[in-house]
Amino acid sequence: MSELFLFPSFSDERINIGVSFLLFLWLCGGLNFVLPNHGGAGLSLPQNILAWAFMSVIALWCVFHLTKRRTAAGKLTLPPGTGLIVAGAVLWSLPLLWSPRADWQLNALPKVLALWGMVAFYVLLLCTTSCRSLRSRWLIILVIAALLQAFHALWQLKDFAELPRGRPYGSFQQANVLASFLATGLTCALWLFLQQGKRLRRMICGAALFVIPAVMVFLQSRAGNIGAILATVLLLSLTVTHKKKQAALAVLVMAAGTGTGLFWLCYGHLFFPFFTPAIKESSTLSRWNMVKLTWQMIRLHPLAGSGYGGFEAVYGALAKLTGTGLDNDTIQYPHNELLYAWAEGGLTAVCGILLMIAGVFKRLWSAGGTRFVGVALLLPIAVHMNLEYPLYQSATHGLTIIMLLVVCGAASARNKEERQNLPILWRSAATLIPVAVLTFMVTGLQTQQQLTRIEQQGLLPFVFNQQAVTDSLLNPYSQSGRIDFDQHVALLLRFNQTQDLALLETFSDWAEDYLQVHNDPSVYASLLMILRAQRLPSAERICQEAKGRWQSDPRFICDQ
Repeated sequence: MSELFLFPSFSDERINIGVSFLLFLWLCGGLNFVLPNHGGAGLSLPQNILAWAFMSVIALWCVFHLTKRRTAAGKLTLPPGTGLIVAGAVLWSLPLLWSPRADWQLNALPKVLALWGMVAFYVLLLCTTSCRSLRSRWLIILVIAALLQAFHALWQLKDFAELPRGRPYGSFQQANVLASFLATGLTCALWLFLQQGKRLRRMICGAALFVIPAVMVFLQSRAGNIGAILATVLLLSLTVTHKKKQAALAVLVMAAGTGTGLFWLCYGHLFFPFFTPAIKESSTLSRWNMVKLTWQMIRLHPLAGSGYGGFEAVYGALAKLTGTGLDNDTIQYPHNELLYAWAEGGLTAVCGILLMIAGVFKRLWSAGGTRFVGVALLLPIAVHMNLEYPLYQSATHGLTIIMLLVVCGAASARNKEERQNLPILWRSAATLIPVAVLTFMVTGLQTQQQLTRIEQQGLLPFVFNQQAVTDSLLNPYSQSGRIDFDQHVALLLRFNQTQDLALLETFSDWAEDYLQVHNDPSVYASLLMILRAQRLPSAERICQEAKGRWQSDPRFICDQ
């Protein structure tokens, strides 16, 4: 174990109650409301902004109780595995320093900051809460949250014809992200159901064991179903020998729920004429091509990586050179966290991930750890991280991992006999950082909502009064890339009214730089039209680049 710094010693149940209440308030309350947005990932989604805001409030609650007792400070020792997780985060972050382009670095900076925010929040909870004594309390919160999401998905079926491919998505706006959250809730419910607990808790878990499998079947999420099956089999194998009756009952309830879901999958068309099961063959082929092309990227720069923030650009260029093209508008992520880290950050980032995984296992197998039970609880999201990219689309999934890690082991040890004052530097930083994050997220939410309204109006506010609109955004840094994109697209709309050729020059210069980081067929098409109208020789190069990426797009017909 490693000594970190001095913290006040305390044994205050109010911290546990406050943190648990705030977690319940977010997961079982705020999470179920979807504010207007246009999709995407990161802070483009208001749900992620709100999740970070709630984590900041929780951090402030913990810090308040830490700093108010400054005269009773004791040396604190973090539990096993924490040092490995922090060291892994350091290694994983280092490739940002040698990424070859400044715009790539800016593109990657949010994910690095997000990781460190999660690590800091995890360490703070280790230092302030009772950890394993909160296990049942926090797991039942996740079960209730998953149940509410399952009912949310069922409610969405009333507008079945409007659902993408007939698959509800709860409040996560993506069926696979919903599925891995439901799978986590199912695993928590199964573990609690197998324990001797209060009747109400067993009833809630029993309901979850029926409802969640039914919903997951017609979600048709491979990532979610694989994670749920692996976790369920592991938990049952650990308990079936000494809890046969509970295990048999749990299997029976889950089988009934699964059967209900299968009935829906097979005969849903009788109730909803629009219903058709999702077809996965093309998706499977697309994922396999993605893995192969990412492996080619890794082979080009196996040690140092291609550079943090540059995956999208390098992948697009490679797709053009190899003749495979892009199946989608763009590919920002290879649907596998390890391949993503290796392709961008090389072996340094890979070693960082492996260290963090080793830290997780060390925590699970330390004194008070849950061992294979903890592995089962973490499996659904872990599987999803290797088949999709849930943490970029849902900060709540990151929060869920932290909650599970906290309750799967012991809290930090405190030496109450060594009394010292908490350094003013730690007190100030511990208070100012969550306040700064909360302020950033609250103002960022205003900016995100305002920008969504502008986009719903066809960017007309940017066209007629760009400066006034920009000044009305309280936190442009939270949506900087999106604002930059909208402002430059608005230049084309303004040109249609003013015929000012300088606007096209400005757009062309921006588009050339933008396409060094991103793949966007619409930007390529607009740039190509401008270059051809100006009869510039670079038009053919741009056309060939676009044609190599989107081979069947009729906008890119090039001269031979």
